Amino acid sequence: MAETTLGERNQQERKLRVLISAMHLAAKGGYEAVQMRDVASESGVALGTIYRYFGSKDVLLLAGFARWVRFTRDQLAEHGPVGETAAQRVSNAMAAAVKKSDSTPLLMEALMTAMSSNEPDNLEYKAAINQSFTGIIVDAVGDDAADVDVDGIERVLSHVWLSASTQWVSGVAAPGSVAEELRHAVAMLLPEQKLVGDQLIDLAEPADQASGWVSSSMQDDAGTAGLNK
Repeated sequence: MAETTLGERNQQERKLRVLISAMHLAAKGGYEAVQMRDVASESGVALGTIYRYFGSKDVLLLAGFARWVRFTRDQLAEHGPVGETAAQRVSNAMAAAVKKSDSTPLLMEALMTAMSSNEPDNLEYKAAINQSFTGIIVDAVGDDAADVDVDGIERVLSHVWLSASTQWVSGVAAPGSVAEELRHAVAMLLPEQKLVGDQLIDLAEPADQASGWVSSSMQDDAGTAGLNK
């Protein structure tokens, strides 16, 4: 593997500063608060440079979202699955994955808005989000994969997550409803596996409180989700 040059490392660091700034602005003010000039000001990266990295704020937000979901999967994998059955493990993993978003409704509103955009440049990051989401389910199913329709479960749960998240950020549903809907969906998809003894995995809070979403370990991995291209 070729070594990363100083220029490449600097580029990765700039991209990460841009992502942190965009997500921070979204967490404070929602989708409309993410203005590219404000991102440039907060990150210390020139506006023209930001547009070379990310063609629009939707692309920028989805790039940040992709990193967040990837980090969540890594953290869940490090923690290890919780539950005796595939149903329990998937239910617990899904609930843990969405728990951190309950305290950031404005950020999730911004991300859901960006998810609805059909810009071609969004596809890379939407695919990365889906890949990490699927990975969380695959990791939770574990050795029971031969007896479970993982692809089917992933498709259904991704639809449930998107719909429930949209309902929540629009004010139709209450905080905590996304995890509840996901648990209910898992119980219907895997009815032969009782969801008794559910436990909520307590994932670590982000270490970088200034941004409120990104951890120090994510900062060390500036190349995730296509950011090193």
